Amino acid sequence: MNEKGSGATIFGVAKALGISTASAYEEVNHLIRKGFVEKRDNGIFITDEGIKEMNSLIRAHRVIETLLVKAGIDPDKACELAKMFDDALPEEVVEKLYDYLGRPNKCPHGRDIPSPNS
Repeated sequence: MNEKGSGATIFGVAKALGISTASAYEEVNHLIRKGFVEKRDNGIFITDEGIKEMNSLIRAHRVIETLLVKAGIDPDKACELAKMFDDALPEEVVEKLYDYLGRPNKCPHGRDIPSPNS
């Protein structure tokens, strides 16, 4: 939501995620406490630490998805299954899987796999 240079709103977050505004408010406050987002006068913005965490999760998801497809699972099913693991595996395991897979640049859906710590 910050890509256009404007801050997100609780209502916008709720709508984008398909959750209630109360749930969105709770989650945004949780992310603020973790230092991943900050609230400013003009909205809610992701922090540098939040971007790092987001890229780490995206990387894990796409690496796991790639592994599952290599094992013979349909790409869309692999994406759904990867959601079960992308935030559970330690970064060192994700890196071992990434190396095992030959350090791919893209996931099975053609999306970039972010570099570590980006």
